[in-house]
Amino acid sequence: MWSVGADGGGNCFVVLTDGRVAVWFHEEEVIEAGTQFDNLDVFLWTPVRYYAVRAGVLDLAEVEPDFRTLGQAGVLAPETGLLATLT
Repeated sequence: MWSVGADGGGNCFVVLTDGRVAVWFHEEEVIEAGTQFDNLDVFLWTPVRYYAVRAGVLDLAEVEPDFRTLGQAGVLAPETGLLATLT
């Protein structure tokens, strides 16, 4: 695996040998279950759209179906998702 980014808290986004992207938690030194993206394209699509929605450049309703289709519905979780602070 190799790192393609960090979250600012010590955790890294890593590309696994099967092409999936996951979060490597530095404290536990493990790939945590439920943190994986299908591939690098899905990984890059997700934060770009997330930040665009947060910045008001994209309307959430326009990209919400895509988050679900790409298996990133957790971003939309009403109380714990990345976009929860928008409402």
